[in-house]
Amino acid sequence: MTKNLFMIVSFVALLLGALLLFGTGNQTESLTASTQYKEELISVDSSMKGGKVLFRTYANRPAVPDVMIQDEAGNSLTLGDLINKNKGQSLLLNFWATWCLPCREEMPDLDALQAARGNDKFKVITLSVDRGGLKPSRLFLDKAGVKQLELYYDKKGKLGTAMGTIGYPTTILINKNGRQMGLMTGSAHWNSASAHALIDRLLADE
Repeated sequence: MTKNLFMIVSFVALLLGALLLFGTGNQTESLTASTQYKEELISVDSSMKGGKVLFRTYANRPAVPDVMIQDEAGNSLTLGDLINKNKGQSLLLNFWATWCLPCREEMPDLDALQAARGNDKFKVITLSVDRGGLKPSRLFLDKAGVKQLELYYDKKGKLGTAMGTIGYPTTILINKNGRQMGLMTGSAHWNSASAHALIDRLLADE
């Protein structure tokens, strides 16, 4: 009798422990979900007169993918390496090509944005997907008088594909912790009040 009672008490204790553990798991899951950010669309002035383009923020803010790119000297590095090189800075990453007319149109604005906002907390980075390497990209930037922007090469568009680009130009904002904050497809008036407001808003919520 005593043995049976002991077994019953032990079973009840195990059951209560399991229920407690299950409940704790649900609370942890709810806490994790509550820390996610709100996904939303934020309107920014387009480089096309009178137009608008939408920046889509991410709820989960994914880490950057581990894909190799190249600098102008031909050195290979990952986007993570680039983030470490610019530690403490949020990066506005722009995927573009010289054959893309909207890309060409927004380059002077990106250059002006870097001149106006570039500091130890923010930097604009350009990633060319030109098939001919960086030479045509550099020639275009020099001819257009673009002087402020760092240039990198996304060979075969592998990094862009991994980051969800579906066309060009595509611009992704990465915070100082290396997390993707959101994405925009289309050319923006990057030195406009609406673009500055977008950057201020997102960087205040890092």
